[in-house]
Amino acid sequence: MKQIILVIVVALTILNCKAQSPVLEMGVDALNDAPDNSYYKDVNNVLNDFEGTWLYTNGNTSLKITLVKYLQLYNGKYYEDLLIGGYQYIENGIEIVNTLDDANNPNLGISASIDGNLILKDCNYHPVNDCVDGEKSLRLGIDDPNSDKHWGILRLFKRTINGQDALKIIIEMTHVTDGEDPEDGDLPSPSIPWHIRNINLIKQ
Repeated sequence: MKQIILVIVVALTILNCKAQSPVLEMGVDALNDAPDNSYYKDVNNVLNDFEGTWLYTNGNTSLKITLVKYLQLYNGKYYEDLLIGGYQYIENGIEIVNTLDDANNPNLGISASIDGNLILKDCNYHPVNDCVDGEKSLRLGIDDPNSDKHWGILRLFKRTINGQDALKIIIEMTHVTDGEDPEDGDLPSPSIPWHIRNINLIKQ
């Protein structure tokens, strides 16, 4: 019996070491050709600053985003620290989208309505209007749960507004046509606006 337990302990130790070797630093090391079973780690805890629930309101229209950091999730090739989230969009008092529960389900991984971990340090790729080169920001993916044709880019910048933690964001939605554009030339709209630019979400 002792020998069986020893074999199990040794096997788990080997698997654990394999799962974390090599460790790649998020925001520094490129993921191109990342070795199988490597670990893309948020060494400096940059993702932590973006965790939480964030809210923008304008009259009876609002956008709420919740983000949770999960450690060492396996994506089928390598392990990575990942922000998983969901969002609620209310327009003119009517709830159009609500995927906030996605943030509490790490099993969704990259299938969550918001996910990602790309740390950027420049003002390329959809910057906000007060972006400063060198500041760390995030680029995440955002999906439309009401359409399998709409997805977008969510860019997040940390801000402080009236002493409160805030995010300044850009959302750019797109539509995948599969080469079959509508005959009238008009693409169907996503559940949220095509472009959301330079709005501030306050941490709740």
